[in-house]
Amino acid sequence: MVRISALRPYYPNDPNEFTTNPYDVIGKEEEYQLKQNPNSLIQLILPDGEGEEIYNNASIAYEKFKTNNIIVQEDTPSIYVYRQESAQFSQQGLIMGIALQDYEDGNIVKHEHTREKPLQDRTEHIVATNVAAGLVWSVFRADREINKLIEQIKQKKPKFDFEKYGYRHLVWQETDPNIIKQLSNLFKDKKVYIADGHHRAASAAEYRKTQLKKATETNKSNAPWQYLLSYVASDDQIRILPYNRVIRKLRNDEDDFIEKLENVFDVRKVKKAFNPDMKNTIAICIKGKWFELIAKDKSFNSQRDSLDVAILQDKVLEPILGILNFRADENIFFVGGIKDPTIMEEYITNKGNDIFFNLFPVDIRDLESIADSGGVMPPKSTWFDPKLLSGLVLHDLREE
Repeated sequence: MVRISALRPYYPNDPNEFTTNPYDVIGKEEEYQLKQNPNSLIQLILPDGEGEEIYNNASIAYEKFKTNNIIVQEDTPSIYVYRQESAQFSQQGLIMGIALQDYEDGNIVKHEHTREKPLQDRTEHIVATNVAAGLVWSVFRADREINKLIEQIKQKKPKFDFEKYGYRHLVWQETDPNIIKQLSNLFKDKKVYIADGHHRAASAAEYRKTQLKKATETNKSNAPWQYLLSYVASDDQIRILPYNRVIRKLRNDEDDFIEKLENVFDVRKVKKAFNPDMKNTIAICIKGKWFELIAKDKSFNSQRDSLDVAILQDKVLEPILGILNFRADENIFFVGGIKDPTIMEEYITNKGNDIFFNLFPVDIRDLESIADSGGVMPPKSTWFDPKLLSGLVLHDLREE
């Protein structure tokens, strides 16, 4: 149900120096440090400037990378296997193009709404630079034949093999048209589900619309801008960590707040910080005291409503704490990827906040089910970890 394509991307001569985390998880301090290096992808994905100057500087940076041979273009259409390894966790998937027509047709399935401001930013960025530098992370339901081909590709020497951000990063290149055709045939029967990168996908779709308006030839189906730069992984090859919520100030009386929680949850005070060990159980730290919340009513109207992030939003954040606009209300912020509950506790004891909600992670099959039904998950429901490096390959969208 999706059409895949080999790519002829640009790739860095020194991937360790060039690559970065995705633009939307880079903090200000890391951004400053990266910008000391003129050969870092940061100059393209988060350029300095104001207004239109930002996008112009991004375009200049991209052209400099090519002129100075910081990146070079692959001669042969290729797909890639990208693997991240550590002692604690490893994951792998395919880097390739997926037809953006499948995005329009719903075969690349979304589970989140995009926001206007970041979508406009990424669209202006891709229009100015004519390149996709960040991977859209998607998953497919585990398939033995696809995974066998991935393992076959990994038998050769990797193109890249380096350490960064606590992981070993390996990339294998496949140019054999027969292998690529086999993968293409296998994906014809697959949907893929966007895990991370909804704004990157939407901006690529917007770019494609502008190109379709300009197209003079009737057949432009293989133009580079028809394809979304994608990392596509089997759904048994990913790890989702909780995306937790922090409330800066409890504006209610503490006892009154707990009493209201007891209308929704069985509330039990515990002695120390902990992680919930099952769905529909929430750990909460209120001004340094920890409680376990277990949802009383488990007769949910939909798969979406059964998610702990949804229960918290629908039963606590909106009606009790009065947080209606999660993206704009300054009394809430989100913390993803932290697993140590003692570090979570420090957001209360050391950083001056009042409440930390520690959630059980969303299961990937819940995400797939909600996406299949056309549902939308609450904002910031999932934290996929480890993050994929940006800049391993850059997909130039211009026609040759």
